[in-house]
Amino acid sequence: MSAPRRLLTTACVTALALTAPLGGGLSVAATPDSPRPVPAPQGDLTRVGKGSGDFCLAPEAGRALARAHVRLNAVRPARLTGPRDRRCVTAPITGGTFNRSLSKGELHFDGGFEFTRGGRYLRVNHLKADFATGRVSGDVRGARPARAAFLAFTLDRKNVRVGAGKVTARVTFTLTSQGAASFKSAFGAAPVKAGERLFEGTGTADVRLPHPTHALRPARTTLDVHQ
Repeated sequence: MSAPRRLLTTACVTALALTAPLGGGLSVAATPDSPRPVPAPQGDLTRVGKGSGDFCLAPEAGRALARAHVRLNAVRPARLTGPRDRRCVTAPITGGTFNRSLSKGELHFDGGFEFTRGGRYLRVNHLKADFATGRVSGDVRGARPARAAFLAFTLDRKNVRVGAGKVTARVTFTLTSQGAASFKSAFGAAPVKAGERLFEGTGTADVRLPHPTHALRPARTTLDVHQ
């Protein structure tokens, strides 16, 4: 084989080797005038702006706390809301991101919640929900550890809706083993056991979609969170 033909063959093999691992994620240009390859959109993140989230005591958790004489309060700028028999903490959402499969991203809250009994307290502040781990962590005061993955949750797209520049969601939060340990450290016992429901949550926030709304299929405009 002549030198020019060997060089041409080598170039073709190298090009195939480089493009093969890309699979369907990229569109390879056939001619210089074709559109440039673009990444597949599955990994794009939707940006979350400001909003608010409600952490409302699950009925059984409310009864357990009442029997233990433990009260729920809010840590500013979060507010205590809801009727006396259905206390909620409403915390500002300050931002975050999430992907279409809800398998990656995080949500940040300002303020937090506090449990008190007599002169003892358990305060969980600066909350962050991590979609990849399904945990809500916070700075803990009045108990150990100082930073804990306090709540657990599972995202279900049936309960999350994205549209008109807003995202709304419903989610159930259960107490983690670290959360139960924090209760025990603060009060000597955990009124709610690890794995049991503590809060039922709802939230609404502004969003900025990574693509124009018309580019999303209808099935993709609804997401959800449920434990």
